[in-house]
Amino acid sequence: MKKTIIALLLFAFIVGCSGEKENKQDSAELKEIDLKGQTVSIDYKFAKGDNIKYKLTTITTANEIIQADSLIESKSNENTIYQFDINVIEVEPDNTAELGITISSLKIDADINGQKFVYDANAENDREQNQKFIQYYAIHNVPYRARVSNKGEVLEVSRLDKMVDKMNSLQPENQKLTTEQKVQISKSIGDAIIRPLTQLIFRELPDKQLALDSTWVKSYPSQLSVFNISNNVTYKVDGFVEYDGNRAVNVSADLNTTWSGNKSGEENGIKYSFEDPKIEGEGKILFDIDRGLLIKSETGTTVELKANLEMLNSMQQKIKTVRKDITTNKNIIELL
Repeated sequence: MKKTIIALLLFAFIVGCSGEKENKQDSAELKEIDLKGQTVSIDYKFAKGDNIKYKLTTITTANEIIQADSLIESKSNENTIYQFDINVIEVEPDNTAELGITISSLKIDADINGQKFVYDANAENDREQNQKFIQYYAIHNVPYRARVSNKGEVLEVSRLDKMVDKMNSLQPENQKLTTEQKVQISKSIGDAIIRPLTQLIFRELPDKQLALDSTWVKSYPSQLSVFNISNNVTYKVDGFVEYDGNRAVNVSADLNTTWSGNKSGEENGIKYSFEDPKIEGEGKILFDIDRGLLIKSETGTTVELKANLEMLNSMQQKIKTVRKDITTNKNIIELL
């Protein structure tokens, strides 16, 4: 299950809108409006005392195929649903908000090679079950703080020490951690899990005026095996609509990547040769301009990586192996 958090964090930058027929956020129910040449700025408009709830659904599938003397295939599917309860504690003069956030609900449904795993953090789970899902157990129902700019950038997450205590309580022997150890573990949880999860909820917005067909690009690097990946996401304003009496904007996103790195080499006696990675992604976002909140978004990415491996066995015979990994990830965010 640890792979899901990683998959969630990789390529979590594209946003979009799904089409559930009974959801009032369905684009079919949204009336197009004409701004008559006016431009708008999209910002988060936090107000002290506001209470906001978001649902985050992550759907990850992974298929690993290894061809050697025989064919070995591994498949996994995982569905994880989070609910974030958010309270606006304070708003600074520059409209940066101090938020109190709790992941109040967390459910996992997974199938790994036909073996099913189910975990509901809200249920009465025994110690063994919580230990199996400790990375989820530790962050569930523990309030933390986040500072978020009006452009959606998560500047800081804090007050994670109770997550460390909760995780430590499941160790075979409850260890007495020093203050320094707690700080280090809190930082690791914040950097690897809490901050990226929070950033999924608060999408980063452009610092420019927008009109129909306006575009902007967000670029950032990532690492995929031996490859250094440059991710470039192009956003485009597809139109303006009326949502719940407010003006809202529909934005589409398209991912393009370039890569660098040595595709072939040798490590620990194993020669490897990678094929060019294949990475695709697209999506849309629906953002309430007047209320200043993300309404709904959806991520869709596919990553395919193939490698040829060559090594010698104990009899000094040459063994050739082909490995192919295909991972798809979908993240859906809904304002409740």
